[in-house]
Amino acid sequence: ALGTDSARSFLTSIERSVKRYFPQAQFNLDSVLTVASSSTALQSDTLNGRTDSMAIGAGNFFSRMIDFQSVQLVGKDIANPNATRSVGGWAMMFLLFTLSNVANALIDERRNAVFMRILAAPFSRMHILTSRYLYGTLLGTVQLIVLFIAGALLFNIDITSNAGNLFLVILLSAAAATGFGMLIASFARTTAQAGAIGMMLILSMSTVGGAWFPTSLMPASIQALGKLSLVYWSIEGFLIVLWRGAGFVEILPVLGMLCVFAVVTIAISLVKFSRTQVL
Repeated sequence: ALGTDSARSFLTSIERSVKRYFPQAQFNLDSVLTVASSSTALQSDTLNGRTDSMAIGAGNFFSRMIDFQSVQLVGKDIANPNATRSVGGWAMMFLLFTLSNVANALIDERRNAVFMRILAAPFSRMHILTSRYLYGTLLGTVQLIVLFIAGALLFNIDITSNAGNLFLVILLSAAAATGFGMLIASFARTTAQAGAIGMMLILSMSTVGGAWFPTSLMPASIQALGKLSLVYWSIEGFLIVLWRGAGFVEILPVLGMLCVFAVVTIAISLVKFSRTQVL
């Protein structure tokens, strides 16, 4: 259909690419032209009573020219790959909503002067905020553990073979999510304001962080932006633990990033709360 000259130019470009990236491949231009001509001559597709000899011939030509094989090297023994891939993302999104609501209770307690009554006892502001942070981290850890146990029971997700490293990722993810919730509560003036800001940020982080679909499907700029989200690093930790069976040394970069998120968010929120007149 293109003509002999155009076809030869096209195949010459393919020949250069094949020889460049696959030096061991045996690529003979004349034999390929013979294959192409025989394929288009023998294959046919009937459409509206007409015969189009190029419709199937092109696909057969490429399949005979280069043999592509797909071999899964990582996660080939996973019983339920889809559930294993998605459980961490959905778990983190729900965790952020839960811990944000827990942290938002600080706003009502501050406005209702509950903290003033607590401060009448021998407690400091740091005691109140630290206890709330520890409570949120513990609650988040328990919630993630329950969700992963449910995933193991319902979808046959393997959480026992690498349970120790999985627990570390869960613990630090809960700590970072608690810090995120307290950070929003420290800047918001009302629970409605905190809820709106929290929902916008959580949904945005879930989108670019890979909670709904793999980040590899996104443009490069969005993938780079997603790395600024704690959701991305939590999901990355869950994947390398559950999917790749990574050891402690391999998950250290992920644990380090989650620690950074936890320390930075809680530090900013503590400074912000300490400057208020009520708390």
